[in-house]
Amino acid sequence: MKLDIKKIKNDAKRNFEKTWVETSNLLQQKTEVVIKKKRGEENPFEIMIAKLRKIFLDFGFDEVKNLTILPEQDVYKQYGPEAAVILDRVFYLAKLPRPEIGLSKDKINKIKKIVCSSDRRAGGDFDQTILKRILRDYKKGKIESDDLIEEMVVNLKIQTEQATAIIDLLPEFKRLKPRATNLTLRSHMTATWYHTLAAFQNKKEFPIALFSIGPRYRNEQKEDASHLRIHHSVSMVVMDPEININAGRKIIKEIIQKIGFKKIKFETKKATSKYYAKGQEQEVFVKYQKRWLEIGDIGMYSAISLANFGIEYPVFNAGFGIERLIMIQKGYNDIREMMFPQFYLKNRFSDEEIARSIYFEKGPETKKGKEIAAVIYKTAKKYQNKIGPVEFIAWKGKINNKKIIIKITESEKGKRLIGPAGFNKIFVRDKNIIGSSDFVKTSSDKLKKEGLATGLDYMKAIAAKASYNIENKSKEFEYKVKIVRSLGDINLTIPKPIKDYLKAEHKKIDIRGPVFVTVRVEYY
Repeated sequence: MKLDIKKIKNDAKRNFEKTWVETSNLLQQKTEVVIKKKRGEENPFEIMIAKLRKIFLDFGFDEVKNLTILPEQDVYKQYGPEAAVILDRVFYLAKLPRPEIGLSKDKINKIKKIVCSSDRRAGGDFDQTILKRILRDYKKGKIESDDLIEEMVVNLKIQTEQATAIIDLLPEFKRLKPRATNLTLRSHMTATWYHTLAAFQNKKEFPIALFSIGPRYRNEQKEDASHLRIHHSVSMVVMDPEININAGRKIIKEIIQKIGFKKIKFETKKATSKYYAKGQEQEVFVKYQKRWLEIGDIGMYSAISLANFGIEYPVFNAGFGIERLIMIQKGYNDIREMMFPQFYLKNRFSDEEIARSIYFEKGPETKKGKEIAAVIYKTAKKYQNKIGPVEFIAWKGKINNKKIIIKITESEKGKRLIGPAGFNKIFVRDKNIIGSSDFVKTSSDKLKKEGLATGLDYMKAIAAKASYNIENKSKEFEYKVKIVRSLGDINLTIPKPIKDYLKAEHKKIDIRGPVFVTVRVEYY
């Protein structure tokens, strides 16, 4: 099934509810889909997270989940006077107010037309007091937003599409504007550590070593190859009466080495962030391919910020951007391509994926049809070198209540039953789709020359199309394939994304060759 999206969008603009109901009937019923891959493809981000979790857990750190939503005043507690500037980069949360909805006589009449449109409500028994009660409870917060439609369906005894049509009639919902709150999304993990540390203080044995992995939300001016508005960090803290920057740095150095970087250096920042003690913030660099690259930040929390959250002991903190670690180790130049490969599919189809994607345009749908395709192929294979004029019966029997004879023929004198390319195999090599006459699995040289075998050959595809025609045609016919120039000539095709990819990468589909096969179907 393929959706006619242009028609659906136009229909929905004219009548959303009607189109919503009608398009539900387009969905397939009683079908099955088999996932062809033996194992799915992992996102490098998730691979790195699994690695980092194991490293920190094996090191003895406890894993925690930190708060995501914080009041604006927490940023002031953390940064002091610097907060006024820092808040420019945070996202503030806003909420939609619950509307006061009045039901005028005109609205009631319009709602009655919607509610009483179904056969069972033809009598017009619509109790407006129930609707008023539902809308009032919604206003008071007794009904959640995602439960409103269900409340209307159940209590008014109407259909879902009628309930949403009623909502569409009420302008109070459409006029709502979000109202800002003083709640913010954490711009980095440090902001939320204070609450966690305060909760653990005096409840766990020192040193209290914790780590957390999660997103950070930053109001970047733009998203580009090195900036995302949502990115992720692995952050850790050690709270202990004796902890200091040197002790913390020793721990971090060992962890970074386990991540895979051998050469590490630390540099004290010239301007210390106010939530760190003066002169106690350092950037972390690793050497990769002869360059020193920054991967994170470490430091000792300021006594002021700790005191503002009621924390009585020194705290060492370190944080690393997960995306940054992956980009360095895997050689990505664009953070967007790494995190969201579905939007950057260029250069992401392997030979294996291309090989799996090639399929028959038409093929037999019944058990008997598949048997016929197999016997056509077998007969062609057996007699391929017989010289014409010749004909060979491949199958004789009854299909679609008609007795048929299937023959493979060559009427021209001196010509072979099947042309030289009839049993060419399909290979994929360096993203190119190639037809070739030979393939020896045990020969590495041959494999290198021809490429990755797809398991398909020209005659298999031709036999599938012939069998499909036999199932669907009601009269005698001949199915001929002569010179092959494209996949379609032998009943093969590939999905459009892969076709576009091959074109963009200037790859070729070279399956040219003389097949000269004729499958004839006669009645008897």
